[in-house]
Amino acid sequence: MKGFKLNLFLFIAWWIFGVVSSVDNNAIYSALKPQTTHQGFIMKENDLNADEHMINLTSDTVNYSQDFFYTEDLKKICHAQVNEFIWKCPTISDSEEKILKFRTINDTIDDSLSMVWYLKSINEIDVVKMEPKTYKHQIEFKVEFDEQIISLNRLYPTYPEISGFEILQFITNLAYQCEFLIHVHDASDVTTIYSTLYGITYYEYHFKGIDLNQNFSFKKIIVKKETFLYCLEKRIEFLIETLSELFYQNIQICENAFVSVEFCPITFETQRIFYTQSFKFCIDWSPIGGFQDINLPFSNLFEIDSKDIVRIIKRKQQSNYFNFVKITRALDKKINKTYDEIKAQIFDESFLMKIFFNIFELCFFELEKRKSNPNPEDIFKIYLRPCVIPNINLFLKYYTNV
Repeated sequence: MKGFKLNLFLFIAWWIFGVVSSVDNNAIYSALKPQTTHQGFIMKENDLNADEHMINLTSDTVNYSQDFFYTEDLKKICHAQVNEFIWKCPTISDSEEKILKFRTINDTIDDSLSMVWYLKSINEIDVVKMEPKTYKHQIEFKVEFDEQIISLNRLYPTYPEISGFEILQFITNLAYQCEFLIHVHDASDVTTIYSTLYGITYYEYHFKGIDLNQNFSFKKIIVKKETFLYCLEKRIEFLIETLSELFYQNIQICENAFVSVEFCPITFETQRIFYTQSFKFCIDWSPIGGFQDINLPFSNLFEIDSKDIVRIIKRKQQSNYFNFVKITRALDKKINKTYDEIKAQIFDESFLMKIFFNIFELCFFELEKRKSNPNPEDIFKIYLRPCVIPNINLFLKYYTNV
């Protein structure tokens, strides 16, 4: 009798363990598309590592919480049943949670064939609006019901900050659950860089993915520090008045909207200048026949399948290359400048060039710690994006000893 009870106990324990394991492994996938049969949707072990199937993922993958997928809310967007909803970004182990609130341009829900949505706030802080026109917001997309298309109208930097990739995670999730296509007009300030490095646009790179283990031609190029920095300084010095005017316009918008210095996007619309001037003109592209300015289609449609959504959602918002590089400890104790102080400094060309030159030098020093012979991809992923661009913003707003 005791043997029978023991065997019965073991059988029940084995059955419960099997059910729970099955639920854990498939939860994040079934949550994406409930009530829909999709052949090949449940991934096999050769599609993803077994550890990445678990709800509590490692630090290199997305840490899903139980209420991450707002499936019902997203379906309501497709069916024009709501005009406001909340989206919780996939949380990364070393980053704070971000709660995004989206609203429709019009407050009423009607029988129109489309609805335009915009990002209203991040963690209950309203996004700074940099365009005077009421219908132009930093993040904006249109849901076209008859055509079954989600058009990403605008993807501009936001303050408070959120990465463009985090917005793309949401858009792909929405498109996949609604079974809609994604339409984009590619005006990204980094598409030239993506097309030159990889032969595809910024959006295709993220929506459809790419094998980065390919033997890309840019890997034959070594960027020489002295030549690169001398060129970059001269190119930016030539455009210093343009940069000063853009900084000033952004400050005026912030002052008129009563936005604090901390959240003011002083460098808005200037990133493209630094990307283009450094990448196109200050790198010696002769080993591969010169700079490849590839003309790719401006308008694109993307269909998101199960492999795309799993790859995009499980991916960290940025690779380790994109983590912010702090180049001075003086910023540990930030002392804000006033708008009047900043305005006086941005029209002082010698002061601006000193800031730029110091940032260019210090960021290259940080680059060389990681890559002794950097190539053009390193200039973008280690030097420009995580170091030069964000530090210009900080040096303009805060006092430093550099």
